[in-house]
Amino acid sequence: MFGFFRNRFRGVTILETALTLPIVLSIALFSLELIRVGLAQNAVDTITKECTFRLMATGKVDKFDEIFKKHKPLSIPLGNFRYYIRIYSDINTMMSKSPYGGETIGWADTSENDTSPSTKASANNYGLTSSHVLLNKYQTDICDGSAYKEYGSSRKTLLERSTGVPSGYVFVLTVAVKFPFSSSFIAKLFNGGSNTNKENTYILWARGSGMVN
Repeated sequence: MFGFFRNRFRGVTILETALTLPIVLSIALFSLELIRVGLAQNAVDTITKECTFRLMATGKVDKFDEIFKKHKPLSIPLGNFRYYIRIYSDINTMMSKSPYGGETIGWADTSENDTSPSTKASANNYGLTSSHVLLNKYQTDICDGSAYKEYGSSRKTLLERSTGVPSGYVFVLTVAVKFPFSSSFIAKLFNGGSNTNKENTYILWARGSGMVN
């Protein structure tokens, strides 16, 4: 009789373990991934802050790649980072047209590669287009060109010339990274692995704004 109950309780323990172990493992893996996401977001914030100060001080993007390399997490390739910039002649011009530099958030590409952020940004005319990966939230407009009183066609010339963007000009810088999840299973725990209009593309972002000295 005691043997019967002992075997019964043993069977219950095995069943409870089988039911709870996957849940416990999922929570543990999710927690570890949250740490990775937090570190990546912190890196994006730091990169954006330093690039913003650099652009304010010099009007140039010539040191941006060095800043990305210095702060990016080891687990994220440099090719996963992207940035784009909007330039206005002054604050009044920027604010004269909605949404005042607060355009749609996006990742200025369609797929990651080994290209440096600045090389890719230059190829994109330092802008964001509707064909790029766009965040599901905070969508407003793609603020590109004369319709938004922004230096669309001249943006690349201003950013890459030896003297940089003229003093007094205002800019809005957006930095985004395509986050590489540890596994497809973990990715599904984060909004199905995507927070953009593209499947399996989850981005973290930050934005900075300032006036060139």
